[in-house]
Formats: sequence, structure tokens, C-alpha cells
Amino acid sequence: MTDHERHYPRLSDLLPNALACPQDPRPPRGPRLGGAILALAVSAMVALALAGCAHPAMRPVCIPLKAYSATDEKALEAELKAHADMPLTHDVARDWLRMRDEDRVCLKKAGGRE
Repeated sequence: MTDHERHYPRLSDLLPNALACPQDPRPPRGPRLGGAILALAVSAMVALALAGCAHPAMRPVCIPLKAYSATDEKALEAELKAHADMPLTHDVARDWLRMRDEDRVCLKKAGGRE
């Protein structure tokens, strides 16, 4: 017997012994969920990261209008007619009326009241 044969048995010697001793069958394995759990975790993280990209509903910010009586409006009209020599005051009053009209539209869009 050579040194090589002493360390490595022949296959013909091993086969009858392996067939004669039946081994216990391994219990069946369940499905491997590692990949599915990883994919679920990654997709959840991506969904959370992209949730911040959603655009919030924009609502217009409107200034609440102060209600003026018809008497106040007539007094303003009389003052403006009495001082026709003050064009800057007339421009400011026109601009003020335009801003109030824009604010009325803004309040209607927002569902508020004047």
C-alpha cells in the first residue's frame, strides 16, 4: 500500500458503505425570503424618499378686506373730486382699488368671504 492510498480511500470502498447507511433525509426548507424582504425594504425606502417630492396643494394667501360703507366711499369720492390738483393721490387711490379688486378675486378662489 502506497502512502497515497493510505490517506485517500478508493471510491469503490466508499460507495457500498454510503449506500448501506441510509442518512436521515433533511427536512424540507421553506422559501427563502431574504431577497423578497430586501426588495420590500428597498422599495419602501425609495417610496419614502420620493414622498417628499409631492407638491403640496397651494392656497392663495389673501388679505381680509375691511368693509367700507357707502357713506365712506362717497366721502372718498368727494375728497378726490375736491382735490383734482393732487394726481399722486388719485394714482394711489386707483392702485388701492385695483388691489382690493384683486383681493376679492383671491378670496373667492380661496372660498373665503369679503
